[in-house]
Amino acid sequence: MKGVFKKIAEKVWLQGDPAKDRTVGLIVFGTGDVFLGIGCFSAAMLLLIVVSATGLHGMKPIHFWMTMLFLIYLTGWFIVTGLGSIKARRWARALLLVGAWVAVFFGTLTFALMLYVLPEIFNLLSESRLIPPSAVMGILYFSAFVLVVFQVVFPMAGVAFYGLKSVQNTCERRNLDPSWTDRCPLPLLAMSFILILGSLSVFTGATTNYTVFLFGHVISGFAGLLVMLFISLVCGYVGWGAFSRRMHAWWGAYALILLTASSLMLTFSEMDMPNLYAHMGYSADQVHELQNVHLITPATLTFISCTWGIMACIYLVWVRDCFRPEKDEGEVKSHQQIKAEEAAAQPKEEPRIRMRLD
Repeated sequence: MKGVFKKIAEKVWLQGDPAKDRTVGLIVFGTGDVFLGIGCFSAAMLLLIVVSATGLHGMKPIHFWMTMLFLIYLTGWFIVTGLGSIKARRWARALLLVGAWVAVFFGTLTFALMLYVLPEIFNLLSESRLIPPSAVMGILYFSAFVLVVFQVVFPMAGVAFYGLKSVQNTCERRNLDPSWTDRCPLPLLAMSFILILGSLSVFTGATTNYTVFLFGHVISGFAGLLVMLFISLVCGYVGWGAFSRRMHAWWGAYALILLTASSLMLTFSEMDMPNLYAHMGYSADQVHELQNVHLITPATLTFISCTWGIMACIYLVWVRDCFRPEKDEGEVKSHQQIKAEEAAAQPKEEPRIRMRLD
């Protein structure tokens, strides 16, 4: 059995034949991404139809529009990168690989958090008596299954395929000119991607009335908007510095993580949940209802902040060697240049002296 797994790893995983053409695989995975994009767009249209017919039912309009924008963003992401994969573009492979790793990371954390709050969700649905307990259990198991499939299994399949050396070589053979993603190592590309998403907090913060946690204090409204705007600018600057492989971006990211994690942990450790809900713009009746729900507690938020900070610091230590000094601009080379340099670096065979027997 051990030999069987070894053969599978040699044929499928990173030890596979690097010269193998993966055009068919790129088309298959790209087509799957396009269908995922169509699914996201269908979900957005279905949500729009449901809300138009039934109303928001207490849901804030800003939450609805942010959900719609997120689904539209996913639609564009999957369709554009899927078409790029079908055409074997270098940038599409890099973005899909980075996106798959990010999805695996956050999907695993989301699944762990879901398992933590699952008993409380079961009690809430059972006590409401709107759904039989057996049906509640089936719904929760189905939700967990869907989360694992779409947030862990599918992204891991993308990591396994787009991480193959043969896939990279196929994209380089079909597109000889360097792409903009070739200027940055993939770990730093993932870091830049996450930081750019963090810079969008100035828009997503509208869903929580721009509530910010600042070293034991909760700020919201216009003051929170100013703080979020500053954080967004810092995230954008550090993300661009990471893409440009500037060493000061590494120090900036490290300082940002330490300050953010310590501020969150200090605030959450003394958090008054009704006060938090009031800052987020909930009415008195909604605050009273949320107090009866114990899905998210100060201890849970503190633990999540601590875990996130530790994992982010470990990641920064791991990618530190990918950065380069400020004056080292580097050079992006084409596939033909790389092959020519590799051929020139190989030692030439000296001609053998043969004796003539005349």
